[in-house]
Amino acid sequence: RSGDDEDDLKEFRIHLNNLLKAFQGVFTRFLHLAQILRHKICSDPILEKMCPSYPVPSSALHTVVVNAELAMQRELKGFISACIAESADRSSREKSKRDRMRNAMIIGDQSQLDVERGIFSLGITTGLGGTGMGTEGWKKSRANIAELPPDQFVSNVLFPRSNVDPEVRHALTFRRSISRWTHEVSEGRKELAVCSGEDTNSPMYNATMEEGALVYMDNIIQRTLLPEMQDEAVNAVIHFLERHDAFDPIANDVFTRYPHHTVQVEAEMSVACQALYTSTRPIFMALHRLPKGGDMYLSLVTMLEHAMLTFLSRMKQRISDLCHSKAAFSLLEDQRGNPTPLSQFMERRNGFTLLQRIYSDEDDVDDTTGAVEPTTTRGVGGIHPLAPSESDTSPRKMGLNGKLSGADGRGAFEREVAQLDVLCRFKEPLQFERSTLCTDEEHMKAACLANSLLRVASLLDGQLRSRAGGWEKSSKIKAIRDLQSAIKTIRYHGLRVAKFCRMEMLMQTAKRMSEICASSVLQAEDAIRLPSCVNNLGEYLTASSDTLREAGGNAIAAYSFSSLEQYIPFYLMHAARIVAGGSKTVTMNGIESLDRTGSVLYRDLKGATSFENSFWDEEAAAHSFEESAVFINLMEISVTDLEGHYRSKPKQFSDEDYELMFAFTGPRRRGDARRFNLLKSKMKTLKNSSR
Repeated sequence: RSGDDEDDLKEFRIHLNNLLKAFQGVFTRFLHLAQILRHKICSDPILEKMCPSYPVPSSALHTVVVNAELAMQRELKGFISACIAESADRSSREKSKRDRMRNAMIIGDQSQLDVERGIFSLGITTGLGGTGMGTEGWKKSRANIAELPPDQFVSNVLFPRSNVDPEVRHALTFRRSISRWTHEVSEGRKELAVCSGEDTNSPMYNATMEEGALVYMDNIIQRTLLPEMQDEAVNAVIHFLERHDAFDPIANDVFTRYPHHTVQVEAEMSVACQALYTSTRPIFMALHRLPKGGDMYLSLVTMLEHAMLTFLSRMKQRISDLCHSKAAFSLLEDQRGNPTPLSQFMERRNGFTLLQRIYSDEDDVDDTTGAVEPTTTRGVGGIHPLAPSESDTSPRKMGLNGKLSGADGRGAFEREVAQLDVLCRFKEPLQFERSTLCTDEEHMKAACLANSLLRVASLLDGQLRSRAGGWEKSSKIKAIRDLQSAIKTIRYHGLRVAKFCRMEMLMQTAKRMSEICASSVLQAEDAIRLPSCVNNLGEYLTASSDTLREAGGNAIAAYSFSSLEQYIPFYLMHAARIVAGGSKTVTMNGIESLDRTGSVLYRDLKGATSFENSFWDEEAAAHSFEESAVFINLMEISVTDLEGHYRSKPKQFSDEDYELMFAFTGPRRRGDARRFNLLKSKMKTLKNSSR
């Protein structure tokens, strides 16, 4: 609402700025007049004798200047009082609104609204009923409006025209302008005293005036607005946190309205995160309109910190209930909550970098990985800072599946796989207790939680870093640093849950892929059939793509599916190794079935990740699936062709893989591992002799 309030109060701000500009001009003339008179009296002894009413010439017209400022302050207080209506309750505001509408019509049937309505008639025809209004009537109505006191002008003209009601929150909109004007008036009086030699320590100069407009406004803010904002912020957050569905996904009908699967999906934040943002946003806006480091400023920061800490306590409990009993989470963190080497290697992958950029403003990319628990010394949970090129383009302005992908670096996938022995070195179908894997509903809830936490952290950080609020200065205040730390903690936990979603997807994929090696279709003689687990995996990928995007948006779904174009071929090759080293005979139809499995899974995976801003890496997918196809093809060729392949590409696969293929008895050859050793020795001898 803060942005809307600014638009609704545009007429008020224009009027106030014009009023302040006029007052400033009048007050400057008073100061010049006082300066000239004091100079004349002090420099001309004859004139000094002629002005006995000024016993202290250097203070001449001081009372006039003070009274002029006092009159202006009263006008401003009348304007402010009418705009905020501090003591009015809801019923009295409704009555006041009706009175304003009636008075707006009484200020003359031909009011300002009628003048504007007949602007092209040059004042000849103005009424709706065709009644004319002469120049004298027009001047009279304008004069009546101009002569209204500030409070009546606000009530009878500005409020009906803008269709808003008086609220205490409006004080924050006017405070900066009035504070600037008050400072200029004070500086003008000091400058006059310095130029004319006036004694600034005299009782007359320091006489107490009635409270000015700025003090009047600050008292109202501190007495009425701050308690109201505190009540709304804290109570609203607690109310929504106590709901049973506080962090659950919100239903999205985008897939009903756009059934073609590729649209950009902006998932709704959970109600708890929405409540945190909407209830604290007015306080953030107020924070940037109050003097930095003052009592009111620190009071607002305390409110925000209290709301954040309340949210954090419930959020951590939610993460614990959802993730801590799952096998995927145990791979990412140890029992003490420290990140495992696997978790750290996941943070070095390109997909993790892209995920952070999506949920961070372009100007904040260098600081995005500060999402660490404030108590850690290494940076948030071990998340490594980004150092992107200055020429990087914001992912909000260009597709993420373009130039931004492919930045993994050499060996990033291999280093990650080395930490996944439990998933990547299976000898038989993987078995997990049902309770340690996420159901589809739990996976959706985790995706929603990750998206909600990352989005609300980004929104809150944007509110805190408002350039209009002088972020560079306020960031030095300890209370603000603590508030920033709380926002980073929210973001850190969002990244934790996002990594959990990706690891869960890897585990679900590995579980299904591991069943290939035990499938009976590999021994089929009559036809080529796909293992049932392959169709099951394809359906799971498609369904998961839709559910994750609906619950967590495209970004979380893209990260959850990231690198599957490398893992699925890797799993397929590992299944082929188990089949080749097994005791069961594999038919030509079985080998063809393995080959088709790669083609089918490539199609299913690409279809599941074809949505906008997916992290699909076409180059990595082509290389990985082609390598797995070549590896499976080695199972069906003759020994002569196998030897020829090894001679031409000895480094394509490891020696262990080549030895396994030579030992494999397939449809077109009889396995003999000794031939590989002889061939390897011959090639080594030829290589040495050629030197």
